[in-house]
Formats: sequence, C-alpha cells, structure tokens
Amino acid sequence: MKYKYFAFLLLTPLLWSRQQDQPKKPLYLNIIWHQHQPLYLDPAKDQLQGPWVRTHGTKDYYDMAALIGKYPKIHCTVNLTSSLLYQLDDYYVQRLKPFINLKKNRINAKSFLDAWGGKTDPWIDLALKPTEKFTGDDLAILLSNPWNAFAISGVMIDRFPQYKALKEKYVNSGSSALSKQERREIKFWFYLAYFDPDFLEQKVTLVNGMRVDLRDLIKKNADGTYTLKKTIREDDCNRIIAETYKVLSAIIPIHKQLMYHHDSHKGQIEIVTTPFYHPILPLIYDSDLEKTCQPNDPSPHRFHFPQDADAQIAKAVNYYTKQFGAKPSGMWPGEGSVANDILPIFKKYSIQWVATDEKVLARSTPNNQPKYYPYAVLDETNTSPQIAVVFRDTEISDKIGFTYQTFKGEDAAEDFVTSVLKYAPREDDTDRLLTVILDGENAWESYRYDNDGKEFLNAMYRKITELDKSGRIKTVTMTEYLEGNPARDIPAHPLDSIPKLQWLWPGSWINANFDTWIGEDEENRAWEYLLTARTDLEQSGIQPPDPAELTPKKGSSEWFAFKAWESMYAAEGSDWFWWYGNDQTAPGGDKPFDRAFITLIKNVYNFAQETGVEMPSREFLPIIADNTDALGQVQGTMAQSKKDMVSVLFQVDATKIQIPKLIYIVGNLNVLGNWTPNLIKMYDDGTHGDEKKGDGIWSIELLVPPNIKIEYKYTNSGYEGVWVPSEEFSANNRELMVTAKPGGQVRIKDKFGVK
Repeated sequence: MKYKYFAFLLLTPLLWSRQQDQPKKPLYLNIIWHQHQPLYLDPAKDQLQGPWVRTHGTKDYYDMAALIGKYPKIHCTVNLTSSLLYQLDDYYVQRLKPFINLKKNRINAKSFLDAWGGKTDPWIDLALKPTEKFTGDDLAILLSNPWNAFAISGVMIDRFPQYKALKEKYVNSGSSALSKQERREIKFWFYLAYFDPDFLEQKVTLVNGMRVDLRDLIKKNADGTYTLKKTIREDDCNRIIAETYKVLSAIIPIHKQLMYHHDSHKGQIEIVTTPFYHPILPLIYDSDLEKTCQPNDPSPHRFHFPQDADAQIAKAVNYYTKQFGAKPSGMWPGEGSVANDILPIFKKYSIQWVATDEKVLARSTPNNQPKYYPYAVLDETNTSPQIAVVFRDTEISDKIGFTYQTFKGEDAAEDFVTSVLKYAPREDDTDRLLTVILDGENAWESYRYDNDGKEFLNAMYRKITELDKSGRIKTVTMTEYLEGNPARDIPAHPLDSIPKLQWLWPGSWINANFDTWIGEDEENRAWEYLLTARTDLEQSGIQPPDPAELTPKKGSSEWFAFKAWESMYAAEGSDWFWWYGNDQTAPGGDKPFDRAFITLIKNVYNFAQETGVEMPSREFLPIIADNTDALGQVQGTMAQSKKDMVSVLFQVDATKIQIPKLIYIVGNLNVLGNWTPNLIKMYDDGTHGDEKKGDGIWSIELLVPPNIKIEYKYTNSGYEGVWVPSEEFSANNRELMVTAKPGGQVRIKDKFGVK
C-alpha cells in the first residue's frame, strides 16, 4: 500500500500538468461546512446536560470561519443550526456576560453561581467551585458519568501527555487515588484541551476586539505535544471560563463579519440553517415515507404532522432572521433528509435551495443524473421549477471526514484538489457545480498527524486560491451560483436554466434512506412514544405558538403552553433517533441520549399540566436497557469480585487478513474501551486466554456483569480513537447477550470481517 501511495505522489505532477493543458473553464466548487449540536437542555432544570456546544465552540466554530477570512478568494457556506446557536447564545454568552470582568480576565464566581448555578452546563459550575468541596455527584460528573472530563478522542489526548497520565491513573487506580490537585487539573484540562491550537500557540485578537492568549499556561514541545508551564490553581480554572466566554461570544460576530450578502455581493460565507430542532423532516411530515426507501423494514404507527414540519422551518427562519438580520436563502435539512413532499414548505418560506447526497440523486427521476450540477425540482404539474437541490460528492466529502485522518496536511490537500479537478469541464461544456458537504467539527478530532486539521485546511484554501487565479476552480456559495456575482465574473444560473428533476427520492445523506432513524426496534419504539405525546398534546386543546411572536412571560399559562410545544418540537429532533438501534453507537454510550429524549417527552406532559389542562397519565420507560451502573464501571473504582461476574473469552480468526500491528476489540463496556477503537488489544501469544501462540486466532478474556447485552466489534492495527480504516465493518456491531450465571464462562469464536 505504501508503494502505491508513493507512486501516486510521483504521478501527481503529471496529472496536474495534464489538467493544466486542458482548455480553461472554471469548475465551480460549492463547499458546505455543517455545524450542529443537538439540544442538550433538560427543560425542567433549565440546564444543559452536555458540554459539547462549549467544547466545539472553543475548538471549531470560531476558527473554521476566521480561517476562511484569511483567504479572500475562498467563498464557502456554513450551516449553523438553530439548536446550536440557541444554546450558544442563551446558555453561555448571555448568562456569563454580566459576570465577566474583562480587565481582570476573570468571572465573579459567587455572583454567577447565585444567579445561574445549575443553569448552564455542570462543568461550568465545577470549574468555579473549589475542588475540595466536590460532592459525590460532582465527582461523578467530572469522572464517571458517560459524559465526563475524559470524554476526548484518543488522538487529541495524546497531544496532552499530562492529561493522558491523569486519565490512565484514574482508569487503573480509581477516583480515590486522585489527589485534590489532580482533580483540579482534570477539570482544567477539560477546558484547555478543547481550545483551538491557534489559542494555545499565539495571541489571537477576536473579531469583537477581545484577546485570547494562553501561552503563559501552556507550551508546545518539539514533538507537537503540549505541557503546562505552571501548577494549576482555582484561579486558573476561573480564568479559563473567562477565556471560554471570549471565544464563544465572538462566534456569531465572526460569521456576521464574513457573511455573504447577495444584494451587494459582498462577503465570503453564505450562512444557512436547518429546521429548528434538526428533525428528519420527511418523517415528521409523514413517517410512512420510510416505506418507499425501506420497503422491507418494520414501520411504527404513522406519524403524520405536516404542520410540525412547517413549524420547524418557520421557527428556524424566524430565529435566523433575528440573529443575522436577513432571511436565509438556503437550508441543509437535518442529515440531508429530503423528499418531494416537503419541498413546497421550503418554497413557502422563500428557501431557494436545499442540499443532500448524490445517492438520493441516483434514485430520483430521471435516474442516475450527473452529480456535478444543481437541479430544479418541478412542481406537481411537472411544468414549473419550485426549488433547487444540490447533491454532494460522497467520496470527496468522506475523504475529508475520514480518509485524511492519517494523512499529512499538505498531502491531503493535494489529494483533495486532484480529486476535485477530475470533474473540471472543458471549454465547450456547460457550467459545472461540484458540491462537498461534511461536518465542520467532528473530523478534526481524529487527524493524527495534523493538529485539528489546520495544515490541511490552510493548504486546501491556498491551493484553491492558486487555482482560482489560473481559472481552474472557483469556489462559490449556492446563492451566488444561482443569482450570479458580477464582481467575481460568476454568471447567474436561474432555476429555469438548470437541469430538471420530475421527482425527488425520499432519503438522507446516509444510504439514501432513513434507516439510521427508523426501522429498528428501539427506533420504532421511540416513534411510538413521539406519536403518543404528540397526539395527547393536540387533544389537550393547547394551541401551537406562533413562531413570530415573542416568548410569553415566564410562569404564565401561555409560557407553560409554549414550553410544552417546545419540548414536543425538540423531541422530534433527529439526534435521539440516531443513537437508537445498532447502526450507531456513541463513544460515551447511548444512554444519555435516551435520557434526553425521555426527559423531553415527559416535559410535554409536565408543562401542559401546568396550564390547567388534563393530560393522560403515561409512563415512558427507558428505551435502552438500564445497564449503566454495570457498564459504567472502570477498573479500580467499583470493581466487583470475580464470583459476581461472567468470564467471556473473545476469540477472532484473523488468519485471512494482513495485520500490520495488532487486533483490537471495542464495545459498549469500559473493559471493551467504551467505543474507543484500537484501545483494548487482543493477544496471539498464548496469554490472556489465547490457546496457541502465533496461530492467527486472537483472544482476550474479560470479566463482565451477568444478564447484559454486549455490543462489540474488532479493529485492525489502527490508531487509538480513529475508526478508519481499521474497523471490520462500519455500519454494524456484533451482539452478545450474557446469559451465564455469576461465576460462569462464555466462549465466543468470530471471524474478522464476517458476521
């Protein structure tokens, strides 16, 4: 493989030269970065239950936009979901702002906790609370809950060896072995490690005039790792909240500064949004659309509420307009989920274009059209174009998301532009628009040789800038392409002039269907819960709020009615359904998302009852079996005796594959790495339960609790925390129900890559 890659590098200049010799007509390149977080809010507590808006805020959301501003020729689209912006602005920026002293670079901890303790996310409170006063609940949040201070990718934590050593000490020896100082450092690291490397290595003046400079706290070593310069005190933990606030408060302003205005043709970033709570909009409109793209999967009872699909779009447009002073021109529907049926709702709210994946295009009518054009989907009369749809290039998008994780940044950028130029038109071709869409936050955590993807992004923008000068590639936003931009010599491409589709296939950017969110037992049960709550709310007589009206006064009957509907709309979000079933598994376990979904459903009833209406008495049990006490254990903290456990011998036949390093096992227990790949190694040396040294049968013997369901799979010689390309199969997990009695034994024999 390495020789093939070397040959590719040798050939790249030849390929480049061949491209340069062709007649010059620009390939229009439409890059869309999708930034999203689900609603982590517990409405009853008025508290976020997850820290991920904050962590990605300091690591991704600011610098991804600011970096584009350094390359004036680059025009991109950034999708900022309403659920992300709402949490960012309401729960961090607005609640922290009155208590920040920018001159001292500190927060008034007492005043803030008196006003908002328990009302942001729990890790804010931990950072401001003296470590010696931590309760058992505080320590659980810090160390052992599914979302804890060690919830960081293996690639990232490797760059902070002191942080990694603290994690290893906790895993090996437990909470009681950690000193007060070590606990303090853990809570501090959970902030510092999630700052973009620009903030760690230099002074950064933010768009709002605030400065972030962390170089007095941390230094970068020659090997690329970072270590602390000083002993961390409580005052440093207070300061890191102030530094966090400064970055978070600059995220919306940096996007506003770079925002593309189609009337004046100024700006570089087209900002778009998603239906408010990121639902799978076609399934909210009509869950029976599943039957078209998943005819062999079980279906829940029909969930058919077109008015909710309308409300999710209306709420998003209204919120976007308040934040950015104009209405959005485009939308990225949640998970690229589209269907012909929902296009009129987008058109109703003046949305000019939406985006999805090329596999949806292949199944639309007419079939198998080229992916390097936008398409106008005709209305029901098949005569008038109603909206434009673009279809992402799956392979190129996934290269950024997955393949380049093990590339050097410059090599990845070279491969990217070479891949894009394959679609360059000749002079006599019609204009082509190639679309690349992916998350703008998650991929960088796994870039092993390129910290936060910075080298790749800079090299990619630099190379595209050079190709723009030579007339080969011109980045555009979708609205810019449709309406034209005379200042950049971009002609208009109105709906009447672009290729047409008679019918748009119902599906998402995953598998051109909805099987990640509907069709499995857990998923369908969640849809039944959703249908029950939605029907009960409608029958209560409480009217849905007008998205254009202000939020009612807190505590009023109207406010409780508003909160009941908000909980309902939030429960329609896609993120809860994503983690149900076996097709996706969260690194920290799926249980937090199950709890979040059930909490939202219950709050529909709680808030509705506060208005004075009668609601049926319902019990919504957890959908995911509650094995968290057993599965959440870490060796050295709550270890059970061997007689209380079951011994499981995992054996996998890897004789038919090449193994550069080791075979690993990963799964939903801490002894299986808690879904951190390439962490728990297996053995072919006659130890750890292995029966014969060197026979290609890799083994490991583990103790697990009885009467639990284990999900697991094997990986081959990858880096810790990086799935690609070591995973034996990406879309499925193996399953094992441990039915043996305590003290019993189970023997499993698998073949790598074969179920």
